[in-house]
Amino acid sequence: MYLYSEIYSDIKKDILTNHYRAGKPLPTQKKLAETYHTSRLTIKKALKLLQDEGLIYSQQGSGSFVRARATEDDKELLPLDAPIGATYSHRDQNISSKLLYFDARLPNETEQKNLAIKSNEPVYDIKRVRLINDRYYSLEHTIMPTSIAPLDKDILKGSIYDYLGNRGIQLTDARRILYATEADAETADALDIKKDSPVLVIEQTAYDQKGHAFEYSVSRFIHDHSRFVLNIHRKLPDFLG
Repeated sequence: MYLYSEIYSDIKKDILTNHYRAGKPLPTQKKLAETYHTSRLTIKKALKLLQDEGLIYSQQGSGSFVRARATEDDKELLPLDAPIGATYSHRDQNISSKLLYFDARLPNETEQKNLAIKSNEPVYDIKRVRLINDRYYSLEHTIMPTSIAPLDKDILKGSIYDYLGNRGIQLTDARRILYATEADAETADALDIKKDSPVLVIEQTAYDQKGHAFEYSVSRFIHDHSRFVLNIHRKLPDFLG
């Protein structure tokens, strides 16, 4: 059974990545309760958090609806507090992958530290270029313990997160470091840009619903193809001193 906080995070992810679209109704509380194998009371708690955050609103007798974004330009902004994979950020577009490298090996010290694993625990080493509507979007370098789930080249053609989700592994938390740098020769060749062109880098450690690190990745984005946003909601105390 899911905790209401986990359901809140999952529905929020689907709202921010346009799975649930602005102005459209969410599934009914009964349907959500069936989906998450929980009670309607738990669903109500999750929806209350989403409403407090301004992501949804309720209409009496009609259910809950996704609140429209403030401006049309916001549709091009990718939320930093949602999965950064292309499948999640561009669900309604044509997404494809070009696999550059795939193998299993032992982890280095940085990977051991970020994934909380030992030196003798093997990892998958994956390098992919992600394309949106046949346009170069990002270069992903992903390290994942082989114990998480079996992977092969066919799986890597699609969404790794969707594959893991079908195996009961959900991204619920992540630590992300953002910085700008210049494209090295490998990045420039992979993304078809000039060497030393500016790229945005997101370094991420992802955690599942049990708090286990299952992915350490470094993704490089072409500077003028991606814009990210982080919305901050601060709930005021009931009594101000």
